[in-house]
Amino acid sequence: MRAAEIVQLGEPPQRVEREDTGDIRVEAVALNPLDIAVGSGRFYGGHPELPYVPGCEAVGRREDGSLVYLFGDGRGTGRDGFLAERTTVPPELPLALPEGTDPALALAAGIAGVAGWVPVAWRAKVGPGDRVLVLGARGAVGQVAVQAARLLGAETVVGAGRVAGDGIVALDDVPDAFGAEGYTVCIDPVWGEPLAGVLGSAARHARVVHVGQSAGPEAPLRSADVRGKELTILGHSNFVMSAEERNRGSLELLDHLRAGRIEIAIERYPLDRAAEAWERQRSGPGGKVVIEL
Repeated sequence: MRAAEIVQLGEPPQRVEREDTGDIRVEAVALNPLDIAVGSGRFYGGHPELPYVPGCEAVGRREDGSLVYLFGDGRGTGRDGFLAERTTVPPELPLALPEGTDPALALAAGIAGVAGWVPVAWRAKVGPGDRVLVLGARGAVGQVAVQAARLLGAETVVGAGRVAGDGIVALDDVPDAFGAEGYTVCIDPVWGEPLAGVLGSAARHARVVHVGQSAGPEAPLRSADVRGKELTILGHSNFVMSAEERNRGSLELLDHLRAGRIEIAIERYPLDRAAEAWERQRSGPGGKVVIEL
């Protein structure tokens, strides 16, 4: 069967032939920052023994033709991932998907989608009257978070990034975007200097939900901002969620994606262009990179 392997850390995956085994036929595999971190040797949890098949999440079909989402069991982080034509997983792992679902759309509701939806809907509990700031708004997580906040009735939603454009404000312009009132919720997939720089624009008792560290693992937060505004800082990690919670969050978001209430840019690549897709993900795409098999 066709597959792709990471042969050397820091290098993109190479197309290979492997023994044709497995009772699930893989239709699509998403690439995520997590896959790049593992394949570069930067993931805190290490990496599978080389060479290994990358890919932490996939959509495939069982032998009965039913469509399923696959994530977990250490796949792509501690052992071979899903970037191969067939795979076998524990019976409790697959999440049944609605028939007719576009596999790439289901993947958009996976790792990145849950990280964008759950912090807004479950952790911050955004609702009418909230003024929401989303950092890293160009990425897949940020795109979902911005639209989720609007869908849930927030009064104001502002996406921010290092550079303004396409409805996104520059980080330096966040104070002007919210004025004297400030934001009541910040969804933060970046941490580091960007978060520290916008805390001064928070309203009193604002909720900050921290999702990722793309801007750095440490943030120089000022005590005056945190204490003076009596901020609540909440952490979110997909890996800490139970499988039941992750699956519920993913299906909630998938319903919105299928109905068009939330949209996310998807870039599709065939398996033979896996190395190109890998480099595209490494460059920081403004959406979801999916390899179709």
